[in-house]
Amino acid sequence: MTTSAKGITLGELGLDSAVQVSTTEQHISPNEVTETASSASAQKLYDILQGLLTDLHERGVIVAPPGIDQYLWAKLSDLSYPGELPALSIHEQEQLNPLKNVQYETLLVVPLIAHNDCIGLINCYSSKCLDLSNGERLLLSTIAKQASLAIQDRLLADAPAQANTITMFFDDLLSEKPNLDESLRGRAAALGCDLTTPHAMVKLATLQMLASDEQSEPDASAGENQLAAFNRTTKQTRYRIQDTYPGSLLYERENILYCILPLDKDITGGGLNAWLDELVRQVEGEQHIRMFAGVSNICYDIADYRRGFAEAGEALYIGQCLGLQSTSMYFNELGVYRYLYTFARENSLRDLYLDQIVAIARYDQGHKRSELLDTLEFYLEHGGNIKDTSELLGVHRNTLTQRIERIQSLCTINVDQYSNRLPLLVAIKVHKLRTSGGQPATPPGVCVLRASSKCSRFPG
Repeated sequence: MTTSAKGITLGELGLDSAVQVSTTEQHISPNEVTETASSASAQKLYDILQGLLTDLHERGVIVAPPGIDQYLWAKLSDLSYPGELPALSIHEQEQLNPLKNVQYETLLVVPLIAHNDCIGLINCYSSKCLDLSNGERLLLSTIAKQASLAIQDRLLADAPAQANTITMFFDDLLSEKPNLDESLRGRAAALGCDLTTPHAMVKLATLQMLASDEQSEPDASAGENQLAAFNRTTKQTRYRIQDTYPGSLLYERENILYCILPLDKDITGGGLNAWLDELVRQVEGEQHIRMFAGVSNICYDIADYRRGFAEAGEALYIGQCLGLQSTSMYFNELGVYRYLYTFARENSLRDLYLDQIVAIARYDQGHKRSELLDTLEFYLEHGGNIKDTSELLGVHRNTLTQRIERIQSLCTINVDQYSNRLPLLVAIKVHKLRTSGGQPATPPGVCVLRASSKCSRFPG
């Protein structure tokens, strides 16, 4: 595959034939590569990779993070024997090629596998058409094994100290301790985050979604699978955020991913909003996991960050309560729902309208797939229009009419009376906020939500 002639050639980079390895002179067996590789060797390999990346940047190469979907990631991890390289289409190779302005003839993608998981790639470029022998492929996979152990060794060595540093940073940031602004700026800078530029505070929560409505409670094995899926999704989401928003800070607490995302090149936050919307849709579509994001207003000073996380938490909680599909919610777009949320949490009294909603909800609990409360909500939101509501729900007009008649039989007030529509709609929102629980997210494998084909009714 030859890339654009306008790109930088491998010869200009000095990389084509920069390293020549004779397989007849090298006697390395994959069986000899164990996880007890010396830390010195691991550090040397890690430094070589870091130095190469720095050199490419200095030579003007555009290095973009590869886009890897769930299917391609699984394909890279599924290699059954030593020396096997993944069979990739031209489109898949282009997805995995981070050197966007480099011209080459052959690209060999060698996955870095650690504990049956692909943690990275070694891309081998050549200006010639190459057809590697089995021995050369075996050598490449052996080098990849060494590199994966080197990277993993470095990550494991750095992880405890960095995790503790980030934990202490977020603990202080979210506390009410005075006179910490300068200290927090310096500690953030040491972590690669510049707090002198605008940022958005984001909270992300993921929940496993069942494939159908047939199963209401998960068994023990399903819970274990859900936990593994949750952890995998969180890990991949971290990678995607750090690739898209370099200089961000991420911290996981009680199954919520706290994110400080820089907006120095996106001062309005519009790009972040679009990116988060696409992220949660992809996670649900590809991995069958519901993801919700709560986003604060833009924070211009470190003194705003604690408030920003409070805003993100409110947006996240309300989105989970009222959304039927994965969605991202923005604090400055909550509108009246923010005031309903406060009222629902602080006021436990019921009135005539809430009594009607509770009666309908009880009927739904005793009758599978009746969906009367959701039907009434759609119906009221669309001004009692039978045609629009039936199309949105995907049911026949006669079916909708029968449901409305059943709803009316459960109520002591006229649901079609104009003066009752708004109070009933507000009562539905309050009921959902009250009955959804008091925490923004629940532990993975505990709360299992069934898949739904309905769209979110939350504005924005």
